[in-house]
Amino acid sequence: MLHAVPSLPAEVPQAPARIVTGLYLRCLREGQYMRLEHAARAVRVSASAVSRWERAESPIRPDALGTLLRLYGVADDHASFLVGSLPPQGYNRREHEEQGEGRCASHDCWMDVACDEATARHIAVMRSASEVIQYCMLVPAGLRTQAYQQVVLNPGVCVDPDEPVLGLPSWVHDVDWAERQRRTVLLDETVLTRDGGDHPATVAGQLRHLADLVSRESSDRQDLTIRILPLSEVRFIHTVGAAAEVTIHGHRLVVRVGLFPSYETGSGAARIISAGLHEAVGAAWSRDATYEALVSAAEAMERRAAS
Repeated sequence: MLHAVPSLPAEVPQAPARIVTGLYLRCLREGQYMRLEHAARAVRVSASAVSRWERAESPIRPDALGTLLRLYGVADDHASFLVGSLPPQGYNRREHEEQGEGRCASHDCWMDVACDEATARHIAVMRSASEVIQYCMLVPAGLRTQAYQQVVLNPGVCVDPDEPVLGLPSWVHDVDWAERQRRTVLLDETVLTRDGGDHPATVAGQLRHLADLVSRESSDRQDLTIRILPLSEVRFIHTVGAAAEVTIHGHRLVVRVGLFPSYETGSGAARIISAGLHEAVGAAWSRDATYEALVSAAEAMERRAAS
């Protein structure tokens, strides 16, 4: 279990609503093939100012955010939700005390309750991040076979898809995975025995696909690391459930999905979850042990499918 609480970061973390909204603005603009200069003219600022807003390097004025969202065709009620989610222009986290068991300051945590648009933003966050460390109970987006993805994203059982599907906002279909994203995926050991209901053959194919990805880690997939996190010793991250630490434009966020996607920066809770993820990386099985476990589990699933 996690014993040490990490110290405060040297830099003052940006509010998560500001980070995610900035990425959203960039995705909307690029989805319409619009140049920074065009967006800048709409709000009468420089292109570099818009770029800084998109990267959450400086706070965006509420009126400018509203203008850009209208320019990109965002509905008024949704635009009002985003404008209301941002911290005040002069917000400085150092001036706000941490409160509660989670040691949260104002605006450290943002729950994105905007339904389909929130789901699309979560997909964009995971795809656009330059670095990801995630703990998963299911094989995550980007690593699935087509057959396994159809099972996981079955509309009858999947409430919040993590891949662009029909019915989600159109802009998210244009969000590609970040080039050379550094991604560490920690799969819960139960992934080895979960047969997907009546789909053991599909799961077997998925496990063999993962084993193939692991086998190639030292050659053409040095940006991707897949490991099994065993249950032999309960780690802190086991008590948290599926979670991720992502880096967007140099900003680190803790990401979780419950009823809605939530994002957290700077708080004691965020620091502990990040530390728990890094602890889990060190506790995971080795590359060879992960490969052998995946192959063995695939063989067991194939026997189950044949019986």
